[in-house]
Amino acid sequence: MKPLEGIRILDFTQFFSGPVCTLLLSDFGAEVIKLENPPAGDATRYGKFIENGNSTHFATRNRGKKSVAINMKDPAQKELFLKLVKTADAVVENFKPGTMEKFGVTYDVLKEINPKIVFTRISGYGQSGPYSNRSAYDTTVQAESGVMSITGPQDGGPTASGASIADYCGGLVGCIGTLIGIVEAQRTGHGREVDASMMDALVLLQENRLSTYLKNGIVPKPNGNRYPAASPIGDFMCGDGIPVMINVSTDKQFQSFAEVFEQPQWLENPHFASMSLRAENYLEVEAEVKRVFGALTSDEVTSRMQSRKLVYGKINNYETLVKHPQIEYRQTFVNAVWPDGTTFKVPGNPLHMSDLEREMDYTTVPLGTNTLEVLSEVADEAYVKELMGPVLEAVAEHQKKALGK
Repeated sequence: MKPLEGIRILDFTQFFSGPVCTLLLSDFGAEVIKLENPPAGDATRYGKFIENGNSTHFATRNRGKKSVAINMKDPAQKELFLKLVKTADAVVENFKPGTMEKFGVTYDVLKEINPKIVFTRISGYGQSGPYSNRSAYDTTVQAESGVMSITGPQDGGPTASGASIADYCGGLVGCIGTLIGIVEAQRTGHGREVDASMMDALVLLQENRLSTYLKNGIVPKPNGNRYPAASPIGDFMCGDGIPVMINVSTDKQFQSFAEVFEQPQWLENPHFASMSLRAENYLEVEAEVKRVFGALTSDEVTSRMQSRKLVYGKINNYETLVKHPQIEYRQTFVNAVWPDGTTFKVPGNPLHMSDLEREMDYTTVPLGTNTLEVLSEVADEAYVKELMGPVLEAVAEHQKKALGK
């Protein structure tokens, strides 16, 4: 039995941050009912990579979820949603703030129907404040949060992270908030409104450098792969043309580093005598490391470092990452399988738990697949079929057009 079995989530999320939140809940057993606006549904259903009409982007973030097509502008369909609220533990959305209010859906409305409901709202800047009504995407929040100002090559311009860190961190914070609310509701009978901001999440992500600035007032700049408080930290090219990332920060680590690479003079150099001095004289330190690494292969470098339990990492691209022995051992990638058999290999849940066998195959469904099944729980089946029949027909017609059929 999975930890979250018996938990029901009504999921109004789209694109990235919200779907990541509910994906994690689904992976651990929660029944996630994805509520999508007909006839198109989540925009990622028609994402960049399509095979047999199925989108890898949608499958990555929405595998394992059910799909209900529902138009919240239609009073009759909205009424069915409100009836579903009675059966749910949480409602999760990541629309621009104010969107749910336009549908007449607020926390006050939801808790009147179900006092235990948790209403999680994920957005770029939060539900309140002067920026709350701004549209947001991952890179724009990276920019506003300051992350881009400390990212990139030394003496270079602001650079966005290659990974969608604002979206992902916003989703993680939303997931944590949802679980906190559900736990409290089980204990007290009362839910919460959870306000998760991508901006706030990225501020916390910068804690180490941001807290230093708050104390000394010195604005940090991009350092590339270096770290300003210690050296040698960064990527260094080996003799075989393969770079290795190393992190040698403490005095004890530096002593082992000098010994394993047979450079006793480093330990006698007064410029290298402490972590702060090595940071101050980093150009001299790095020149020495480049000299030594340039005469060795990457395997020789990593073998020596591993022999003294020093910290390093080979710089993988995606081709080498998917074949990485640690990734293969931990079964990091799973399969998202569509009803027609189309299968995408996608990143799986990053958490492993005791007494829980890792699931490798997840069903991914077309828009509206579970509409009649789910809505018939809260209304007469014949009524649901009559009301939703035209909706599902419109969904099917839209899909044909979108796929050029």
